[in-house]
Amino acid sequence: MAAVTTSRAGTGAAPAQHRPAGLKGTLRSELTKIRSVRSTYWSLVVLVLAGIAWSVAFCAGEAAHWSHMAPQDKAGFDAAQASIVGLALLGQLVIVVLGTLCITSEYSTGMIRTSLTVMPRRPVLFAAKAAVFAAIALAVAFVTSFAAFFIGQALLSGTHAGATLSQPNVLRAVIVAALYVALCGLFSFGLGAILRSTAGAMAAAYGLLFLVPQLAKALPSTWYADVVRWLPGGDVVNGITSTRTSSLSPDMFPAWGEFAVFGAYTAVALVAGAMLFRRRDA
Repeated sequence: MAAVTTSRAGTGAAPAQHRPAGLKGTLRSELTKIRSVRSTYWSLVVLVLAGIAWSVAFCAGEAAHWSHMAPQDKAGFDAAQASIVGLALLGQLVIVVLGTLCITSEYSTGMIRTSLTVMPRRPVLFAAKAAVFAAIALAVAFVTSFAAFFIGQALLSGTHAGATLSQPNVLRAVIVAALYVALCGLFSFGLGAILRSTAGAMAAAYGLLFLVPQLAKALPSTWYADVVRWLPGGDVVNGITSTRTSSLSPDMFPAWGEFAVFGAYTAVALVAGAMLFRRRDA
């Protein structure tokens, strides 16, 4: 009897076995983090307002001056692009900030050490951070893109020049505009992992998206024609939001081609960031 009691006591005193933290729990943790920071909400609100405000202002202005426009301007008017180009132009400015902060804020506060203590498997932690941010960015960008499109077309209804999603290239333009905004955020997320500095990553992202395409215009015209299709940012926005192939530069790839080029830049930034995240000390 005593032997049985001892055996039970020994069994009860045995330490509990804990399974290693997995991706599912890390995703929940990262979702909690991003939801608990006010900058997330402010950034997303500004993103939505910027995309819709551009659509309202631009489309309302075009509708008000429609009767005074020249016939050639009316013929070349791209109603779909008019309503969604603001999301791509202004949205990339906003999402770069949020994408950078999602990774660099933990370095500036030292929270990254706690995160790595809870989840020491660095590739899993990095993947969870990127996945949670990408899901939120995609959801908000898609809602905003479709909302901006429908609002813009409602404002243009009086001109009889509006577009519908069933028309050629319109649905593609609405979808790619949202995907482009999310990619800009992931691009800055990767740069943030590489540089581990909010200011540095934002400066690098804005420089690559806006400054480099402008500096490239100083090249001889033949050189510029060869490199412009490979540059991130710049004329890419016009290429992916336009529904009229006649308005595209002959030096650029088609919309999906330009999107693929920028997707490759984003993939390189994410892979490089993941490798450095795994190897460097916190």
